[in-house]
Amino acid sequence: MNTTKSAVKTVGEVEKLTGIPRRKIKYFIERGIFLPSEKSESGYWLYSDIDVEQLLVIALCKELDWPDEALKAMLAGREYLRLEELDRQICRLSEKCRLSENRLLAARYLRDRLAGGGAQPLNELFRDVLAILDRGMPALGELNELEIN
Repeated sequence: MNTTKSAVKTVGEVEKLTGIPRRKIKYFIERGIFLPSEKSESGYWLYSDIDVEQLLVIALCKELDWPDEALKAMLAGREYLRLEELDRQICRLSEKCRLSENRLLAARYLRDRLAGGGAQPLNELFRDVLAILDRGMPALGELNELEIN
């Protein structure tokens, strides 16, 4: 009996085992992020336990919004490079979070101005929203101070 055959899994088995949909697994292969260990005689990919572990890492990184190219580089690198790439991803996510928070502040500011029925000229409103998008809470604080004075 060939022990290699019993140690590998089909994509269906991997999907059931990990919860990663086969379309995502296919995406990882097509994008060159992941390549299974072997193919069957009929041309289907077969997955080893190490492949399954790597797929779980990839899926986790994608849930953390990891860019494909950064993910490929991280997977090809040594462990210390992985930590550096993780630090870069934390910075990317922090910046995305800051931008999202600024958008939320700007949307609330715009809603409050429009709901208040104020006669603020559109070009000033546009300038204020852009300032909030760019600088966030400090810009909003400055605008609120101007309003109070």
